[in-house]
Order: sequence, then C-alpha cells, then structure tokens
Amino acid sequence: MSKNLLARYIRLSREDEKESESNSIANQRELLKNFVESSPDLSQYEAVEFCDDGYSGTNFDRPGVIALLEEVRAGNIRCILVKDLSRFGRNYIEVGDYLEQIFPFLGVRFISVNDRFDSSDFEGTTGGLDVGFRNLIYALYSKDLSQKVRSAKKTRMEKGEFIGSHAPYGYAKSPENRKQLVIDETAAATVRRIFAMAHEGKNAVRIAAALNAENIPTPCAHQRLMGCDRKYNVIGGKNHWHNTTVLTILHDERYTGKMVSGKKRSPVVGSKRGERVPKDRWIVVPNTHEAIVSEELFASVQNRFSAPERVRKHTEVRPLLGKVKCGACRHAMRRSNSAPAKVYYYCDGHQYAAGSHCPKDRIPESGLIQTVLSVMHTQLAATLDTELLLNKMKTQGDNEITALAEQTRQLQAVLAKLRAAKVRIYEKYRDRTLNRDSYISQKADIGKQLAETDAKIAELEKAQRGDFQKNSQPCSLIENLQRYGVAAELSKEMADQLIESIYLYGNGRIEMVWNHMDEFMRLIPCAKQEESAEKIG
Repeated sequence: MSKNLLARYIRLSREDEKESESNSIANQRELLKNFVESSPDLSQYEAVEFCDDGYSGTNFDRPGVIALLEEVRAGNIRCILVKDLSRFGRNYIEVGDYLEQIFPFLGVRFISVNDRFDSSDFEGTTGGLDVGFRNLIYALYSKDLSQKVRSAKKTRMEKGEFIGSHAPYGYAKSPENRKQLVIDETAAATVRRIFAMAHEGKNAVRIAAALNAENIPTPCAHQRLMGCDRKYNVIGGKNHWHNTTVLTILHDERYTGKMVSGKKRSPVVGSKRGERVPKDRWIVVPNTHEAIVSEELFASVQNRFSAPERVRKHTEVRPLLGKVKCGACRHAMRRSNSAPAKVYYYCDGHQYAAGSHCPKDRIPESGLIQTVLSVMHTQLAATLDTELLLNKMKTQGDNEITALAEQTRQLQAVLAKLRAAKVRIYEKYRDRTLNRDSYISQKADIGKQLAETDAKIAELEKAQRGDFQKNSQPCSLIENLQRYGVAAELSKEMADQLIESIYLYGNGRIEMVWNHMDEFMRLIPCAKQEESAEKIG
C-alpha cells in the first residue's frame, strides 16, 4: 500500500438506519467524496475506504475499524475522514484517546465533516471542550438508544413475536409476517420422526446414526439448501447428524407451539457475544404458532432425556483441554468423565458415519500426557541450545538498540543546533541586520530541516520500540523453553504456549503441531513433529 493514504471511514448500525436516511452508507460515501473534491489540500492523498455496515459504535470491535487502525499503526494512513464523530465511535473516552493522544502521536490527521473538526487546526492542543462535550453527548445518546432497543425487543418477545435471524429447524418465517413462524413441512417431518424415535426408546446416538444412514440433511445443511449460507461441522468431509444436534431439537419447547425468547442477553446492543439467562427468566408465550409435536409427547421425551445437573470440579487441571483431535475427521476428541486416573480420550465419529476411518481406541489421558512430555523434551534437547541462543539474541538485540540510540542522540544534537540557528536569524532580523526576504527564506529552510530531523528521530524511536518488542518476545520464549526442557510434569502453561494441536490416529501414532509457528521456524528446525509411539498408556 502507498504510505500517503486518506481513509474514508463509514459506519451504519441497524438503529442508525431506522433513525435517518442521511446516515445511509451511500449518503455517507457521497458526502465524504464531495468534501475531498472541494478541499484542495486533500488532493495530495490517495483515497481508500473502510466500511462497517450493521455494527454498533459503542465499541471498536468492528472489522472495518480494526483494519483501518492496523493500517494506521503500519504508517500507511496519513488522514482519516468521517461524516461525524459518532461514525467513528460513540464511546467518548475511547474516541477522545484517539483524537487527543494516539492519532497526534502517529502523525495522523483526523477530519469530521459535519462537526467541522480538523485536528490540523489544533496541533499541540486538544480539540476544545466542544469536541469533548460532543463525544459525551454521542455516548449518552448511544446508551439511551441501547435502552430503547432493549425495551422494544422485550416488548416484541412478550407479544410472542419471533425476533431471531433464522427460524428454528422445522419452521420458516411467514412471507406475510416475518415475525411469525410457519411450518416447513420437509424439515417438520424429520422433527416428528426424531421425537417418535425418542419416544420409542432410542437414544440420541442411535437416532443420529439412523438419519445419517438415510442421508437426511442436517438442520444447517437444510438451511443451506434453502439459500442460507452458514458454516457447519463435518465428519470425513460430509455433513452428519450428531447426538448433540438431536438433543438440541428434543429440548426445544418451540416445537409445542410456544415462543421461547430471552435465553441470552447481550451486555451491549450490537455485541456478537451473549450471556446465558437462567431458565426461570426466559420469556415463554404459548399458542404463537402451529405445533409440530404435542405437549404430551414433548413432556414424555423430556422425562426420558433429562440429565442430572453436573457439578463441575474446577480444581482439576486439564493441560490438553481442546488440543486433542482425531487424525481422521479432525474434530476435537471427547474426554471421558471417569476418575482422574482412568480418564481417556475417544472419537465417536464412527458411530454416526458408516465407513468412518476414525479410530475406535480409548486413549488414556495419563499415557498421552507422558508421551507428549517425552516428545517435547526430546525435541528441545536435540534441536536447541537455549543458553547459547538466549545470550546471542540478547547481545544482538542490545547492540541493535544501542546503535539506534546513538543515531537518535546525534540527530537530537542536530535538532538543538537548528533551533539555535532559528533563534539567531530572528535576532538578526529584529536587529535589522537581516532583511525580511532573507529572514523568511532562511526560516523556511531551517523549518524544513527541523521537520525532516523530527521525522527521522520519530522513525528511530519507533524502530527502537519495535526492536525491543521483537527481541523480548523470542527471549521470553527461550527462557520458558529452558524451564520446559527439564519439567517433570506437563502444565497447562507449557501446553498452551508450545502446542497447537495433537492428532491421534490410533495404534499409538500421534502427530504434534507446535504453536508459535513463526518463532519455532527460527528457533527449532522441525516445527511439526510426527512421533510414532509403541503404545500410549
């Protein structure tokens, strides 16, 4: 990318879209383009656009603004243009930090068209109280809007309206009223069959296997067939029913004709994350749509499939949690709920897919941990002299930083001389020993040299910070490797830092994929270690 870019940033949330057409993406884009065309000083920049459509401005967790800030940090963006400050963000503290500290430090000009704010008018100072109050007003407006949206959604839930993005499997949104559910007969037939098999005594695994044997599309696959592009899990490259999918359907009370809402609550409107809400606080409205199964059948199935609530033991350390995967289907393997000494990992893919190559072995966790620890010790001892490498990197890093510091000191001395020269020519001009034209010419020359020297010092200081971070991370990793190379037990810290995944293929064969691939490519010749063990356990 060019290093002299003007970034047009555009944002529209769903709430903004309802409030005013002037906030539309097209209108914001047109406004910013017209502003650039009417501002001759902006013609020096090459324009690029970053857009967040459908995202709240209450936080900076937005793909468009994240990409924009990455380019800013890389030094590619010199100017940012927005319609108004609320487009960039509605959190007045974060917006204020960017306007008053971060952007000025990085040398980025910020322009808000409707607010008539241009940071180049406030060099060395803040934007004044009016900008701070305006940011505060935007933040308060956003909080007020958030409360209104929550209240409106709760009212719709209490009326029994469907407010989700996608209808539950077995239903579709009514073409006449998108807040109403109607039966999707193709999928509903499968739902009825699942409840019937459960009522007959089949467990969730057998139900899933029966549906897979007949190639019945799963809920996600059915949605894709209906034109909805969503990600879904696969086993062996094909979409399969799983016991968890079956259980989700069997526990969904909406199939009895009730609308169940409010199971999750987002901490902030527009946030993609949600917190679970206790069942006694769910909003349940009966007779809102046609039932697929009867109340009696649903209750009967719940009695059979209700599971006792687990009491989780948080004291148990699981160093390999989430890292052990099946080498055939690449899914995370299940961990048994046995006593700690008898815990094992297993893949149940073969229960759902005929002809599956997933191993049927039960891999004891204790044996797997010892094998992983042994492989780690062997790999580190054979390929890495950590003491020598650590000393070498520290010396190299210190030398680089010292050289940069010396260059910075020399330039600061030049800077002091230039400032003194600027004072001398002013004194000559004041004493009338230097005419006005010569003074203006010399002042301009010195000003140019000052700007160039300032820029070089800023680059050197940035390089020093970068070298420090670049050297500190590998040094920290090497220091940890020194400890890990003699560790008697596999800790969660070790596993999280060194291991990305462990693939089990059966017959004792495992494959370890190291984490921190970029550091390991420099520190360890073999970043991906495949180890054949005689037998794990």
